[in-house]
Amino acid sequence: MVMADAGGFFDGGNTDSGFSTETALTATATTLQPPLIAYFYLKENRYFEFGKSEPEGAVIPLEIIGPGSPFSNSTYAMLDPSAPQISIGDMLRVEWLPLDGSPPFQSADVVVDSKDYWIPIAIPDSELKRLQGLDVEVTFFHLPQAGGANPSPARKVFVASELGRKPVLKVEGVVNGMLDAAAFPDGITVRLAPIEHLRACYGIEILWTQSPDHWVERQRRLAVNPKQTIEFHIAPEVYLPHVGQSVTVKYFIYLGARLSPNFFWGTGAATEVSFDVI
Repeated sequence: MVMADAGGFFDGGNTDSGFSTETALTATATTLQPPLIAYFYLKENRYFEFGKSEPEGAVIPLEIIGPGSPFSNSTYAMLDPSAPQISIGDMLRVEWLPLDGSPPFQSADVVVDSKDYWIPIAIPDSELKRLQGLDVEVTFFHLPQAGGANPSPARKVFVASELGRKPVLKVEGVVNGMLDAAAFPDGITVRLAPIEHLRACYGIEILWTQSPDHWVERQRRLAVNPKQTIEFHIAPEVYLPHVGQSVTVKYFIYLGARLSPNFFWGTGAATEVSFDVI
């Protein structure tokens, strides 16, 4: 677990279901399938698919290879070998092809020893870093023992650059560490300035707490237009009944697409706002 006070991945104990390469495939493919882009989470001992969005496809946030990340060297193209044209003893190879003309990454060939289980083929973190900010198509090639190379359909992938500096939240009405509740009978606005490299599919969550650890309000939304200030409306019921209380408002970021709880990113104590309601 990365401590939220320092910023980084925040383990809230809430994960997606994931899947295992030790569990047999539940369906048989009728033709070659596009690779599934996933990461391995050692804590859960399972693979999880990267969330997908449009137009990016599968979104890989580059924070996963950063210092302290639990997902270092854990990115895979998962291949379904159940298609009838694939035979035991054939080989498979994965290619990550940047659409800007940069050199592709090609994996080593992997021998098919079973048609019943996912075949994971890793991409090194160094290659992900090289692909940052790029649209990529991921394909696997079926290499029959008789010769030839048959490509699968491609999977769209975007390797998202790390987010820039995380700004401090701005809470309307807070002056010199105090909020005059009576001056805002209809609610207030919490604002978050734009963050460099934030994408429309990323999620932002704010949490309004009172001492010692009472959750009063929690809101979550997609960034949608990340180049604009993101605003959250706080109803007066959140603060009017709580005059005399000390409040902290903080925010978290869901990296990637589809609000994955595994990519819940704490922005650190330096981005929080603390004040007294008077």
